[in-house]
Amino acid sequence: MFSYVEALDFLGARKRRTIKPGLDRIKLLLKILGNPEKGKRVIHVAGTKGKGSTCVFISRLLSHHGYKVGLFLSPHLQCFRERISINSSFIPAGEFGEYIWDIKNIYEKDERFTEIGEPTLFEILTAISFHYFHKNNVDFVVLETGLGGRLDATNVVLNPLASIITPIGFDHMNILGDTIEKISFEKAGIIKKKRPVILSKQEKKALKVIIDKGRECDSKIYMEGRDFSSKILKMDKSGTVFTYKSEKNFFNNLSIKMLGEYQVMNSSLAIKTLEVLEDSDLIKISESKIREALEDAFIPGRGEIINEGGRTYLLDGAHNEISMREVKKFLQQYFSYGKINLIFGILKDKNIERVLEMILPCAEKVIFTAPSGVRERRTPPDYLLNLAKRMFPFKEMRASKNVIEAFRIADEFFSVEPVVITGSFYIVGEARSILKRYYFT
Repeated sequence: MFSYVEALDFLGARKRRTIKPGLDRIKLLLKILGNPEKGKRVIHVAGTKGKGSTCVFISRLLSHHGYKVGLFLSPHLQCFRERISINSSFIPAGEFGEYIWDIKNIYEKDERFTEIGEPTLFEILTAISFHYFHKNNVDFVVLETGLGGRLDATNVVLNPLASIITPIGFDHMNILGDTIEKISFEKAGIIKKKRPVILSKQEKKALKVIIDKGRECDSKIYMEGRDFSSKILKMDKSGTVFTYKSEKNFFNNLSIKMLGEYQVMNSSLAIKTLEVLEDSDLIKISESKIREALEDAFIPGRGEIINEGGRTYLLDGAHNEISMREVKKFLQQYFSYGKINLIFGILKDKNIERVLEMILPCAEKVIFTAPSGVRERRTPPDYLLNLAKRMFPFKEMRASKNVIEAFRIADEFFSVEPVVITGSFYIVGEARSILKRYYFT
């Protein structure tokens, strides 16, 4: 049996494997485990931006209504166990190691995996989540897709209670396709026959693809802006206050700890999801529980503010055009434009130049860095620095070999606040560990 540390070593080795879209491996793995995914009341969430936050909001709303809720997220910020939780409690380290060991033995001993290939890291974690949720007899499961939707390992669910699609934009184009239509087709693959769909605002090309898929599946579609809406009343460093409105409810002065218009959209998607569940007589909504849940919800690394060491840090895992656009909008609204400091790193498979065009004008000084993990996917800081110098030759910028060094450079190099850390969840996760654990202690 694996210890937790041995399980991490095993998974770390698998991080370097190639992503292999397809459902054959996960279906076989789950079949051997006794199909723990079957019979579960699942809410399935896909999209390019905000799907993880939306999942957290849905989970908190349901758990505050008294339900036992399994939550599966990706990626993690600081530890693998974050990805699998029940009512905000991560899967125990001992069980995590035990399940990894069991699954390793399953596919190593079953000859069928020789033909179709070993399960990927994400498929292993997906199988563990279903197995863990089944053993603990959860009332609901909230699933975030890992990549796309149609061929994502989470898409073994045949009858979700609802499918939610957050805003779609360009990301993972080498796998999902190089047009919005192709990417939207993959994301819309989570829509199932006669199952309701809850949809955030989308650009026209994405919307058409999703609506066509919904009609094909005879699914009722609830659209933000048409069937439900929200309005921000107040936003400052302490959080956001907003209203939510639908045909069923009007909730005034709702409060969340997170910053940014996109978090209001994510929480509104979550509230609408509960309304859809109530329409199916699965739950009974309590306004007071909704208020409590939203105020309680905490999503690290997504518009998170940390005050540490005499400085204010804003951490956001934005890593593509659509999410960085929201970060830029927020910075322009609530901080002096061009007067922030920036620690930035990004993975190779992103539209790096376009993301830099968005975020660099917001910054007075910049430190480029790279995560310590995912070595084959990270963009060298010196490359980012040289590219940025060609784009913005008069801006003060430096490169650091890792996140720890970025903080050391920042001590002398940065003068204004806040320090914004963005570009990758891997960067944000490492920065958060440094800020919370040992850098300033």
